[in-house]
Amino acid sequence: MEAAPPRKEDRRKERTRQLLRDALLELIPEKGYEAISLQDITDRANVARPTFYLHFKDKQDLLFSSLREIYDDLVQRQSDSHKHSNMADVLSDLTQADASDFQHVADYADFYRVMLSDKGSIAFVLMVLEYLGIIMKTEIVDKVMYNGTAGNIPPDLISSYLAGAELGIVNWWLKSNQMRYSPQQVADMMSYLCQLGTGWVLKLNIQPPAEVPDFSDYDHG
Repeated sequence: MEAAPPRKEDRRKERTRQLLRDALLELIPEKGYEAISLQDITDRANVARPTFYLHFKDKQDLLFSSLREIYDDLVQRQSDSHKHSNMADVLSDLTQADASDFQHVADYADFYRVMLSDKGSIAFVLMVLEYLGIIMKTEIVDKVMYNGTAGNIPPDLISSYLAGAELGIVNWWLKSNQMRYSPQQVADMMSYLCQLGTGWVLKLNIQPPAEVPDFSDYDHG
């Protein structure tokens, strides 16, 4: 049975929510997140202030709603491009740097440049780190961790490390000379750093240790 088409009232509500999301995303590069008032948002969206509260609790709720919409689309596109039937396909795919995250940043460069500056929001940074951690775990760590990890290093730590690395690279890229590297070039550089390590990149000729301590044996107290 086909789903019933959305009612006119539902379409009107979603249109209002979209107007408010668009208004916030337009204002952030202009004024900085912290300086934006609810009045600024409702004026830009041409929506009455009481109507705002029918849809969102506050400015942060609106921000997170906007980001979820953006990231849900990105996650879906990544999921569609990383479907594999066997481990050989997974390993082959992981050697190819995926530039979709960096292309997304390029598409919203003005927004990210402000949100990662002192005019942004720490709540935004934490949300992005959480999103990236989920992506790293589902698209990388979970797909190759069929034989455990060296030293039983927790998989969540690996995901957090990769997420922090990507966000740091994004911040550097946005501040570099007019983003002179393409999304694919930045993805390739991150791939070399994460797969081969900073020791290899810095030409330190560091050899892997003969034995790695088992971190699962450490006292958690």
